[in-house]
Amino acid sequence: MPPAPPAARVLRLGTRGSALALIQSREVAAALEAVGVPVELVVIRTAGDDQAPDTAWGEGAFVGALERGLLDGSIDLAVHSAKDVPTTVDARLAIAAYRPRQDPRDALVCRERGGSVATLPRGARVGTDSPRRSAFLLAQRPDLRVHPLNGNVDTRLRRLDSGESDALVLAVAGLTRLDRDDRIDERIEPDVIPPAPGQGAVAVQVRAGDDVARASVALLDDAPTRMCVEAERAFLHASGGGCRAPIGCLGRIEGGEIVLRAGVSREPVGPGVPVAWREARGPVADRIALAEALAAALRPARGADAPGAARRPTVLVTRPEDQAGPLVAALDARGIGAVVIPTIAVEPADPAPIEAAARRLPEFDWVVVTSPNGARALLAAAARAGAHPGSARWAAVGAATALVLDPADVGPVFVPSAGSGAALGAELPVRPGERVLLARSDIADTSLPERLAAAGARVEEIVAYRTVEGPESSRGALVDVVASGMVAALVFTSGSTVRGLLALLPADLAAAVRALPACCIGEPTTAVATAAGFARVATAASPRAEAVADLVSATLVTPATGALA
Repeated sequence: MPPAPPAARVLRLGTRGSALALIQSREVAAALEAVGVPVELVVIRTAGDDQAPDTAWGEGAFVGALERGLLDGSIDLAVHSAKDVPTTVDARLAIAAYRPRQDPRDALVCRERGGSVATLPRGARVGTDSPRRSAFLLAQRPDLRVHPLNGNVDTRLRRLDSGESDALVLAVAGLTRLDRDDRIDERIEPDVIPPAPGQGAVAVQVRAGDDVARASVALLDDAPTRMCVEAERAFLHASGGGCRAPIGCLGRIEGGEIVLRAGVSREPVGPGVPVAWREARGPVADRIALAEALAAALRPARGADAPGAARRPTVLVTRPEDQAGPLVAALDARGIGAVVIPTIAVEPADPAPIEAAARRLPEFDWVVVTSPNGARALLAAAARAGAHPGSARWAAVGAATALVLDPADVGPVFVPSAGSGAALGAELPVRPGERVLLARSDIADTSLPERLAAAGARVEEIVAYRTVEGPESSRGALVDVVASGMVAALVFTSGSTVRGLLALLPADLAAAVRALPACCIGEPTTAVATAAGFARVATAASPRAEAVADLVSATLVTPATGALA
């Protein structure tokens, strides 16, 4: 191994706080320190960490927050499970290393030990939230009852042992890294369930322009793993799928050639739904072209191009990736695909004012938060300031925001009957003279504080986070997706996502998207979309992911057939 480049600083390694993420990150840190590169671990919470244990996550749920940390300079490298990294990447970031891959196969874990896919009892319940695992498992055993069972590895094992399921399908590599491979009853061969692209590999990401971090991390790169994972990810991207698509692909190096074996399923997944397999071989140097050709060969089997086949409609979700997981899962459950391209970015605000406000929490009668971002920012500021958040009454704009407050033990949280600032302002039982701390975005409108002031409250506003409309990092992917014609509808979760989308598109594509159905999370967003010229605008019954997904499904139904358009 060549000597390490001179490190001008300690490299800050961003990681999730889960047991598996910390194991992977500490391994990378130890490898860097072994070649003379000092490392400091920085734990960052992601959308996947903040979701309830039984929630299915979407593409990028564990990645977006770490990538933002790289872009804002708060960390220098991030460690990801390679299968979680979206195939559409920001040009300002780069995967500087793939660590040597562990076993990429899936594992069957049974409540009654010693089972296998072939020997599970007829009608056995198998827990997994993965459409890929579900599709190929049901292709082998259509009699099995596959049901969603989510959470981290320990949570899933605990739910299995309590009788919620008869078996689980988990990644061998995750069980091995957690020293739980004693629970594996069968290592499932890739010809039965093809692994997710990148499964078993760890990716180390840096800023593309950070020469010190990039050169240091490159010392850890395993070339065979990189070649295979790059090809697998190229196959996934060319197939038009994300990490939750019923698609699997595994590469292996044989001499100077790469062999790619892939399997795909039609959607929606279920018993009797066919799967198709294909293998390709060629020079390692041609791996990307080989992967793209393999995807093209299998595309008709997915139903994407087959004449008369029912296409799975695709909607564009415009909220940040680390907040889109519940909605993507709800859409997936309704047979609708989602492409997540954020048209806004959330950035930290100046910490000094919010920490100063947090120290004065006991002075306020009410603390009002209007988004999960605002709630998280204020709770973090209170923790840094040593202030107890339960010293005041709290109000949240909706259930998702209130959920963020649960771990803080703030007592009952007031939530209005409708998830909007207008409803919150109208219904909050504030009395004349009471002091209200309002934590929200720098671009929020004035209706809420005006309503509270009209009720006699003394309102103090604090910028908890900043919203950037039309982040440049999203422009290329957004233009490509809209120009492809694949988008059947749009999902807007705030007025700023509407403005951000239009700011990123050239005039011809902006005109084209205005003709698409716009599904909005609430009335304020609907008003912005209507004013922006969208011709077909609809409002969800509530801001909950299920309600938004129901609206999208109803919007896409073809009246003549009752089927999704």
